[in-house]
Amino acid sequence: MNVGLVIMPVLKSDKELKPEKRQLLRGFWFLFNVGWYVALSLVVPTAIGLWLDAPERFNSRPLCTLIGLLLGTTAAAYGLYRMLRQFIKEQKDMDTKKNSINKEQDSE
Repeated sequence: MNVGLVIMPVLKSDKELKPEKRQLLRGFWFLFNVGWYVALSLVVPTAIGLWLDAPERFNSRPLCTLIGLLLGTTAAAYGLYRMLRQFIKEQKDMDTKKNSINKEQDSE
């Protein structure tokens, strides 16, 4: 499962957007992805646990539900950690690139 891969929608070409606006869109898109990832990571395993707890299946209410919630919480926390780590790395790389460009322009 590759959590770090984020696909951004193309609204305009990169050259048409101002750098500040592009940065803001990246932040909103990141938050959108995090929200969906956490929600689905919690809902899907919990729903599977509820399904397994039905009287026709294991009839072990609430054991499978709690196990699903625990697995979902663990997956959400780990995925969030990886996403944040990747996002912070990209931000540092962009800041470094911006600082080097500014230094080159100042020296000219």
